[in-house]
Amino acid sequence: MYKPVFLLLALCLLVGRAFAQLNNPDSPDALRSAARALTVGDLLGLAEPASEGNTHSQLLLGLSLQLISQRDQHGAKESGASGLAAYWLRQAADNGSAPAQYFLAELDIKRVGVGDTGGCSEVSTLLDKAIAQQYLPAMTALGQRYLQGGCGFKVDDSLALPLLRKASAAGDAEANYWLGVSYEKGLGVRADQPEANAWFRKGAEMGDAACQNALGINVAEGNGTRKNETEAVEWFRKGAEQGNYEAACNLAIHYQLGQGIASDNVLALMWGLISDRNASGGYYCLDHIEIPKLTKEQVAEATQRANAWLTAHHYPTTPPPKYTPAETQ
Repeated sequence: MYKPVFLLLALCLLVGRAFAQLNNPDSPDALRSAARALTVGDLLGLAEPASEGNTHSQLLLGLSLQLISQRDQHGAKESGASGLAAYWLRQAADNGSAPAQYFLAELDIKRVGVGDTGGCSEVSTLLDKAIAQQYLPAMTALGQRYLQGGCGFKVDDSLALPLLRKASAAGDAEANYWLGVSYEKGLGVRADQPEANAWFRKGAEMGDAACQNALGINVAEGNGTRKNETEAVEWFRKGAEQGNYEAACNLAIHYQLGQGIASDNVLALMWGLISDRNASGGYYCLDHIEIPKLTKEQVAEATQRANAWLTAHHYPTTPPPKYTPAETQ
């Protein structure tokens, strides 16, 4: 009779260790990181308390299954993980978990990309419920929807920008990214690259990986700011270390070209492999960069380094490239 309590306590300790290095344990990135760190045994241990109504177990189980589903899609194979993820996230959302409401809305939006619009009708309701609990990522997500449209939302900058500004002022780092995008592209405001960079920098300094990548691009190219490739590389590295595949690819490019850092083709291939393992939307870094001739030993070293990083950060490992960007010796 004490087994469920013991399992839940053990899992709480495990998740607590995963959160130890994170500023906000309820942030989407922190929860994804905790979910990635769970082993198969941990997931089996979550099932019993989740089935008995423990909201946090339901959330972690649903999120872990969602990540597994995304991994399966990356490998071009089908699984039932997506449906199970939705089931457990809904259980947690119905129990009042604001993060679960946020992730369930995110899952409904992602389904639109594969032609399933059935969940769009509840996205606004789910986000509103999370916002009512002061869950700032949901406020940013709602602002993003009004900024971009889709899934039943009409583009409305007059609704998007106040939500994003409010979320930013309250401390949500990702909101700064979308405010930066608004000023960069002139969405609801006059296009202003220096102002965009100011928002990107604010988010980057708060640790948002997308902001770090965006700021790195503009600093590297001198868009609205003084060009500084050395600084750009550091922003790309910060974003890449958080698993942002675009930042990892940009870091690979700078290692390949020797811009802002000493040229190193092994590290270029390493970060290219990491980028491709975490990529979404069909973009693959190694299709877009040309790394000079590498030996088989160098390819093996790059692959080993990439897999060491992926393992340490609880991502699936990558096989050696099916081809190298240039002929091997």
